[in-house]
Parts: sequence; structure tokens; C-alpha cells
Amino acid sequence: MAKVIVAATAKGGAGKSTSVACLAAYWSLQGRKIALLDTDDNRTLTRWHGKGSVLSKLPIRSECDVDAVLPAIEELKEDCDLVLVDCAGANTEATIFAVGAADLVLIPVMTDEANLFEALRMRRVTESASKLARRPIVARTFLNRTKRAAVTDHTRKQLEAFGAAPLDATLPDRAVYQEASFHGSAPPVLSPKSPAAKEIGALAREIEDLLSA
Repeated sequence: MAKVIVAATAKGGAGKSTSVACLAAYWSLQGRKIALLDTDDNRTLTRWHGKGSVLSKLPIRSECDVDAVLPAIEELKEDCDLVLVDCAGANTEATIFAVGAADLVLIPVMTDEANLFEALRMRRVTESASKLARRPIVARTFLNRTKRAAVTDHTRKQLEAFGAAPLDATLPDRAVYQEASFHGSAPPVLSPKSPAAKEIGALAREIEDLLSA
């Protein structure tokens, strides 16, 4: 059975679409069969997909209608290894439904109070969805667009203190991510030996370990 990974937080600009695009590109290069679902009205992932690079080779659905989210996930699961879902930067009904269908909820967190607050709220949403679904739904935070500053360590310690289980892997703030968005690509394709590509690989492998546990 395909696994479903949902990138979700109500904080806009936290890096959900970038994370999904980069992970999808990485796993596609590894030979995995990847499908994408965009539930964001802004259609950031859909536009990224339409640029004609590596992501364009992957099946994608764009669905904001809450009634269409679960059927879309089930349909995409039929012929792939992983379904990656990009959610809106808000706690929409579509996001709640996607979280309820997830095997893993991935919560990107930038290093400020607003991102921390929304990450903790998404953890609680996932816990509620898990109770409703009567099955475990794993939720993990990860630090995104980080800089070499004490605030990064402080944010990690805050996440740990609140039980938000941050992943070890982080994605530092690098210009290559903005470049990738214009090309419809990702660092593992644009610059396979770059630090960014290695960081995405580390994040992907940590996620793989969680899904296989």
C-alpha cells in the first residue's frame, strides 16, 4: 500500500510546497513512484509541476473541494509508492481531511514564534484526527529555512519542550530553492552534489525510517 505524507501548517510561507517538491524530486530520482496532490487555492505546487522539469513527469491532482480530497488520495494511492499532499496555509476542511488520511504529517517550522505556535496547533489537529480515525497518525516537525543563529537552537529546544518531536534533518535557507521554483525543479536535479541536495536526502531518509518503523 502506498504511504501518504501530508505537509501541513496554518502558517503561510513556512515551506510546505518547497518541501513537497524537493522530496518528490528526490524520491523520483531514487526510482520511487510518486504522486502529488495540491489542496491549496494558491496552486503553488501545481505551477511548480507545470514548468516542464522533473516534477512534470509525476501525476498530480489539484483539489480544494473538501469532498474531493479523500477520493483523490485513494485514487492516487492505487498506482504509486508515495502520495505527497501539499496543504493550504490555513486549517481548512481540506487540510483536516488530508491529515485524517495521512501516514505521516510533516510540519515545516521557520524559526519564529508564529511558526512555532502554528506547528504546535497542527500537532493537536493531528492528534484529534488520529482519535477520530482510530489509528495512529504520526506528526513530526522539521526546521525549515534556517540560518546559523542562536534562534534556530532556541526553536528546536522549544519544539522539544512542547513534545513536538522535531526531526534531526533541517533545510537551511538557500537561494537554490528559489531558483528551483522558477525551473520547476529541485536541488537534487539542479545541483546533485550541493549541500541543499544532501540536506534533502537526509530529510528523505529520516522520513523513510519513520514510515518503515
